[in-house]
Amino acid sequence: MSMPQGQRQQGQGQQGRAPVVECVREGFAFLARDWRLIAPVALIGAAVMTPIEMWSETSLRAGDMGQAGLATIAGALVQAPVLSAYYRRAVSRGTAPLTLRLGADERNLAGVTLSISFVMMIVAVVGFVIAMFATAALLVGAGVDPNALQNLPPQEALQRTVAALGTDGSIALTVILVAFVAVLLWFTARLALSYAATVAEGKMMIFSTWAWTKGNASSIVACLLLTVLLPSLVLSVLIGDAASHTPGSAVHWIVTFITAAAALFFVQAPYAALTAYLYRGLRPQ
Repeated sequence: MSMPQGQRQQGQGQQGRAPVVECVREGFAFLARDWRLIAPVALIGAAVMTPIEMWSETSLRAGDMGQAGLATIAGALVQAPVLSAYYRRAVSRGTAPLTLRLGADERNLAGVTLSISFVMMIVAVVGFVIAMFATAALLVGAGVDPNALQNLPPQEALQRTVAALGTDGSIALTVILVAFVAVLLWFTARLALSYAATVAEGKMMIFSTWAWTKGNASSIVACLLLTVLLPSLVLSVLIGDAASHTPGSAVHWIVTFITAAAALFFVQAPYAALTAYLYRGLRPQ
């Protein structure tokens, strides 16, 4: 086990390492060991999440981005008890009970969620502005007035933008967008230990964990892609959009509940175990 060894090396002033395969394996091993305890917690969390997911979807369909943003924040906050339960179990290496409760851990994780969301929102806004200016510059260079596309439906505007930019312009815009996503992933990786550290140390730990991930951002990104993105994509394919044509119907509610429960079970639980394992290995001693 290289992570505990890296943990001891930290005390000697050496930088710990995050072996990708080992860390990802630890994340899913947590799910395999404790699935009987994780399942009821995920189902209860999904029951609370479902109305919020419906709120978010309704707001997006109506084009109300303000309400959609509030729903997203609310969804992140109500997950705090579920994540706290996962982290207490994972950080303690299976000795703490995996139960839902409302207390200091939940309040601290809610505060961490709000703080990180604020930082990521700033990064996203800056990236969006840069992408918009770059797109406008490319359109002007292609002889197209960007203002003429503003009143078009989003899908039609996108189609006309791609057609106007041509191959070279589309490649340039793709590079900009990929760079933006890479920056978001890098920030996410550098702050990945915040939740585990907050539960383990009993206080809000956000930017104090930034230095712990130095030199391991690319490895952590790989871990997150395998533990979070890949299962999320698989779930999206398996569940599909069964309720997309009947918003607000009973089927829609059921599918939304199943989706939330699956995400809490198959994605959030391994993610908590993964980052708890990284915390134990990368935290300076």
